[in-house]
Amino acid sequence: MEKRERRALLEEMLAVATWPPAELERRLAWSADPAYWTGLLAGASIGRAASRIDATSAPGEHVASAAASIHADGYGMVPAVLGPETLRLLNSSIDSVLANGWPPVFAWVFDVMWSVTRAAAVRHLVAATLGEGARQIPHVWVNVVSDQGKGWASHVDGGDGSDPRARLTLWIALTDAGLDDGCIYLVPRSAAPADLYTFDWSTECLRQADAVRMLEATRAMPVSAGSALAWNFDLLHWSGVRRGTSGARRSLSVEFLAGGATAAPDEVPLLPCGADDPLPTLDERLRYIATVLLEYNVHETAMRRFAPLAEALLTRAV
Repeated sequence: MEKRERRALLEEMLAVATWPPAELERRLAWSADPAYWTGLLAGASIGRAASRIDATSAPGEHVASAAASIHADGYGMVPAVLGPETLRLLNSSIDSVLANGWPPVFAWVFDVMWSVTRAAAVRHLVAATLGEGARQIPHVWVNVVSDQGKGWASHVDGGDGSDPRARLTLWIALTDAGLDDGCIYLVPRSAAPADLYTFDWSTECLRQADAVRMLEATRAMPVSAGSALAWNFDLLHWSGVRRGTSGARRSLSVEFLAGGATAAPDEVPLLPCGADDPLPTLDERLRYIATVLLEYNVHETAMRRFAPLAEALLTRAV
């Protein structure tokens, strides 16, 4: 079967899998009702105040080391950003939305997800890397990589020509992400061509010398549940294949912009993320979720079946 035929078949399958109009209307009504969501998960909340986030160690020296690594080579790691109770709540949030037929990113309706961006280690790492006054870009995601599957293919974040080093992605493992669990792989900035951020992968080819240098420098980044990886937007990275035999590899990702940087059109509205700043409203959360469902389905084709829901949520929010 040729590539064009496979694509047509996939699009046909996704169209069949899309919810019928009556189900879509039910989902729209449910999504706007806080009581619906909190009814899915005991102890869940949807409010304006951040939940308590536990960690198994103080950020201290790990944050300083990670920030220095990010400044030098584009990436860093902080262990034990989240403790076991927060991990349990985050994974239970994902379980609840998956069990009720929603894509995993809808776990971001719950306070505990947004509270992670206010966690001490997160705030300290963002400040150490981007400076005081950094704000959150409303691009939020949940990755669920099943057995024998893999996450996103190789890419750099962003891509609109804005300053990539004024931007930071934070990727937090919600389950262990070892070598056989589909951990993140990356190419340190020092080993990548200077124009990698603006490289057009669809039409351009790397010089052989650049490709060999990048291949030899590639690093696997296995981390335990609760640990965080962070990288600038000009860092080439991708997901490995999960070869485990139980469960799935889970992670969440968020993005931040330095205080003095100008946001790109797809990065607004920027969100304050101080310890005492209010969390987004439910309507705002749904709008951010809908936006990334449409933007990120290029990386996860299975999410395309939810495009009508995303479009309806955005239309309703206008």
